[in-house]
Order: sequence, then structure tokens, then C-alpha cells
Amino acid sequence: MKNLFLLIVVLIIISCNNNQNASVSNKSNDSSTVITNNTIPTIRQEINPKPVASYFKAISNSLNNWHFSVDVYETKETFHYLMKMEYMELNEADTLKIPNIGIWPRIEIRKGNDDYSCIVGFFDRGNNFKEYKLVSAKDDKLKVKVLNHYGVATYESK
Repeated sequence: MKNLFLLIVVLIIISCNNNQNASVSNKSNDSSTVITNNTIPTIRQEINPKPVASYFKAISNSLNNWHFSVDVYETKETFHYLMKMEYMELNEADTLKIPNIGIWPRIEIRKGNDDYSCIVGFFDRGNNFKEYKLVSAKDDKLKVKVLNHYGVATYESK
């Protein structure tokens, strides 16, 4: 019984010591940036009915007026957008959620590697383009692939 009690005490001391070391090492390797993001309202006062970003490429077809296009629209939430995509007769929609990094979101669509593809992304505080989603069309299929995941963590200090 005495040995069991001693073993439990030693295990508790070791586990407490490991937790302290782990938190210290995480802080020394931390590459995150602290950003104050309470300056941008989460709800828009006015929603722009026109697309904030667009991409258009015509499809060569003598019988139809087909095209590949992606339009990004504002929603009532400042960091949420609606993506409307079209390829030949296919019409689809998807969401685009931009992290609140303390600046007004700026969305851009760039040409992808394939004929009917584009990359939807946003700009960070350093004016760097962050690739977010790849929209592509091939063989009568329209695809959306998430290229990177972005997020913002919050914490309170007391």
C-alpha cells in the first residue's frame, strides 16, 4: 500500500513536470502572430449586389454560348462569401469563409494551371495572396477543392 502511494505521487510529479516543459517548448517554437481583430464589424451594413471578384473563360462551341465562370458575392456576414460557379449547363454554389485577420477582406480570383480552372483566395496583412480554393471543370464535371485551411485563434488574458 505504501509503495502504491509512493508510485502515484511520483507519477503525478513527473506528469506535472512534463506539462510545464511542453508549454515552455511550445512558446519558444511559436511562429504565430498576435493580431487584434476587433476593428472590423462582423455584420455588413450594406451588401454589394455585384460580385467582388469574377473569373470568366469562354468555351469554344459553335452551337452553344457556354462558359466557365466563378463569381464571389458578399453576404450579410463580413467574412463569409457566396461563390457561384458555372460550367456549360452546370450551376453550383459554395461558401467562402475568410479568417478575420484585422483587415477588411480582399478577395481575388486567379487563373489556374488548367484551361478551365481558377484559384480563389484573399490577401493577408502583408498583401500576400493566400490561395484558398481551386475551382476546376473537366469532362462535364465541376469541382471545388480546398487548397489550404486558414483560421484565427482567440484568447483572453486576465
